[in-house]
Amino acid sequence: MNSVPNLFKGLTAVAAVSAASITYLYNTNPEAAMFYWMPSKTNIAAATASNALYKPAKRPVGLFFGGTSGIGQAMAEQFARQTNGRAQIVILGRNEQAARAIIEGFPRTDSSTPEEESSKYSFIKVDATSMAQVREVTAKLSSELDKVNYIVATTGFLTLKGRDETSEGIDKKLACNFYARFRFIYDLMPLIEKAANDGEETGVLSVLSAGRGQHVELDDLGLVKRYSLSKAEGHAITYNDAVMNNLASKYPKSRFYHSFPGAVDTPILKAFPGASIFYPTLKVLAKPLLMSPEECAQVMWWRLWTKESPWTTGDHQINHRGEEIPHNRHVTEETTKAIWEHALKMTGPRQ
Repeated sequence: MNSVPNLFKGLTAVAAVSAASITYLYNTNPEAAMFYWMPSKTNIAAATASNALYKPAKRPVGLFFGGTSGIGQAMAEQFARQTNGRAQIVILGRNEQAARAIIEGFPRTDSSTPEEESSKYSFIKVDATSMAQVREVTAKLSSELDKVNYIVATTGFLTLKGRDETSEGIDKKLACNFYARFRFIYDLMPLIEKAANDGEETGVLSVLSAGRGQHVELDDLGLVKRYSLSKAEGHAITYNDAVMNNLASKYPKSRFYHSFPGAVDTPILKAFPGASIFYPTLKVLAKPLLMSPEECAQVMWWRLWTKESPWTTGDHQINHRGEEIPHNRHVTEETTKAIWEHALKMTGPRQ
């Protein structure tokens, strides 16, 4: 009766020893190529020191699309902490209960703070698989906000199913990883541009998997004909790269990032089939590779907040260490034009 629990206890013990050995080797020679996938303690420390310098002159506005858990949540929480509550933060997602709990933990300015500089936090419920809902939300934000400084997009849809189409004819995985992000950013760029034109710092970040894009089939954008999970991932990555590149050319005063966050200890790791059984052992074994959401947030904000060149404008693809990586070779003028036009067609006209 106790054989299975004892087996997993044994595996966990072996995993702990293995993880400790990897950590020891990394600490001995952290620059070895075999440790590329591990978090860089040096870069996390550099990011943390740099982020401490972020002191905006005016109350910034940050939108966190997919901010009810994981990396999005950690970035929203750091934004609130770094500004000491002197920020307007909108969390967008499906889990209102989680969002309310997150907002409850944000610091707040005191009662003597002028209204235009005081804490302002809110949640908007939205299903990122629905382009109609995304458009409704962006129309609402466009009418209510005077500006936007930062957009952080981390929406995701975990599935091992094949093509799972919405009523709008879009695969749900692609909807979350690309189409909803595109629509949300595209509609709200006029507010980003307004802040940038007023001399304020601005930036857009899509957290997915920079550096792992695939060749896209221009006769099958959206993967209606030849769908696979591998293609859905690779296409979404290249779509993100192409769109960020195009946005950077249209809005030269802002910075645009697509990032690969690496292995981050977020709730999504527990969502895989069988995770309740294997997760404790896998987490111990993977510990040297994992960053906490808070560490990941430091690295992501590092590039959005730094005032060092060349990070303040343009299109960037960065890894889990905050380093620029070779840009997607599959993004050409032809593919960018095709992806942009396809995205507009699939998500609808700007409100």
